Amino acid sequence: MDTIKFFAFILLAALTLGFSACGSDEPDEPKQAAPAVVSTSPEQGSTTVEPGAISVTITYDKTITMTASDISKIQATGATISNVRTMKTDLMLTATCAEEGQAVTITIPAGVIKNTDGVAAAAYSLNFTTKKIELPNPVAPDGHESAAQAVLNMTPGWNLGNTLDSYGAWIGDHLEPYRYETAWGQPVTDAHLMQAFKEKGFKGIRVPVTWFQHMDDQGNVDEAWMNRVQEVVDYVINQGMYCILNVHHDTGAHNAAWVVASPTLQLDRYAKLWTQIATRFQNYDQHLLFEGYNEMLNAAQQWNQPSNLSDLVYVNQHAAKFVEAVRATGGNNTYRNLIVSTYAAAHSIAVMNGLTIPTDPCGNQSHIAVEVHSYDPWDWLHVYNMTWTSQCREVLNSMFKDLETYFISKGYPVIIGEYATNGAGEITIDKNSTTAQKAEAGKQAGDMNRLCKRYGAASFYWMLLVDGADRSEATFKWSMEQVADSIVNVYK
Repeated sequence: MDTIKFFAFILLAALTLGFSACGSDEPDEPKQAAPAVVSTSPEQGSTTVEPGAISVTITYDKTITMTASDISKIQATGATISNVRTMKTDLMLTATCAEEGQAVTITIPAGVIKNTDGVAAAAYSLNFTTKKIELPNPVAPDGHESAAQAVLNMTPGWNLGNTLDSYGAWIGDHLEPYRYETAWGQPVTDAHLMQAFKEKGFKGIRVPVTWFQHMDDQGNVDEAWMNRVQEVVDYVINQGMYCILNVHHDTGAHNAAWVVASPTLQLDRYAKLWTQIATRFQNYDQHLLFEGYNEMLNAAQQWNQPSNLSDLVYVNQHAAKFVEAVRATGGNNTYRNLIVSTYAAAHSIAVMNGLTIPTDPCGNQSHIAVEVHSYDPWDWLHVYNMTWTSQCREVLNSMFKDLETYFISKGYPVIIGEYATNGAGEITIDKNSTTAQKAEAGKQAGDMNRLCKRYGAASFYWMLLVDGADRSEATFKWSMEQVADSIVNVYK
């Protein structure tokens, strides 16, 4: 082979090898497909979502990303959204909607969600509806108003506190009723006070009564005291409002308490007291309810729950004796709606689980309601510096979920018999507080009543809406009107 042919051959071979090498390169990887939604929580089209702060998760079929500037492009109707973020395949956010039966739509425009290659997802809309409360049958099987319907009819409510419930050895026993009624700084109650609450928009008044200083050794109640109690009850009933009448500081953390969750039961004396009360009010209609006992403690006077949970059996014995005694008086008491409370009127899981609802001797459980008290979250004025926060609201949310689990879902409506801002060291928001502080109390009261409305419960504010001389007709004024307005506005 001559030299020219040799070099031509080498060049051709090199070119051939070069083309072969170029032809063997692997092609570029194709980009991933656009992310697609595979599931949602709540489910698309759900109609059973609980109102409130709703956790929403939209899950895609691959890992997703989202820029901070795109967050504001996600829109909602029927709710407000917050806390939007992504985590692996999930888009998560909080949708807040307090209304029942509210249609909610969350819209994610095209391009907001991308995969890791930057390929944009198509637009997506999630639709769901918050759960609508089913109102109870207003008529019980015996043809009379059920406890569940009465609870709906009596809220919002207020407590006539520190009045007929006042007591003290320093006052003396068996004296004129006004001596007790005014002993703790309140004036003698008049009918004008109940008219003012009616006109403001309240529908129920809880009348706490302490009885032991008006009972003789045989358990007979002084006629003058029973007459005055009836007179105050009539102030409420004559306004067309509901009235809860109870046995109050015969329980509690003081040495004279005799309605106690301990082996030293006085059930016969307790039954005799309720027989006298029920007989006196035998002919009153469904607007009057009886509450068996207030905050019953054990002998050690332990709050929240007893260290020995076997003490709960004594609460149950009082509850059963109360229902039995009232029903035995007959007349309208045969179907009167009755209220039993947990130990200390607390709502820990242990005491709620430990309450045995009495079997109604008249065979109709629809005339029994359950009461708890809530100053939750306890001491929030200190803990949150006089500010009602989202953390405070979540404590109430959690409480109502527990109440639903243990009572409401089983057909027993719930009454929040007392709530307010009271905390450690007797600190509270009252008529002497600043306008800003009263506004925070209004936020708490509004949230409490919105939850009551959602769960078919009732609530009764403790005392301070009208306090002291403000209660008298001649000097009447609302001590905390903005709080009262926050309550009644929930029901407008």
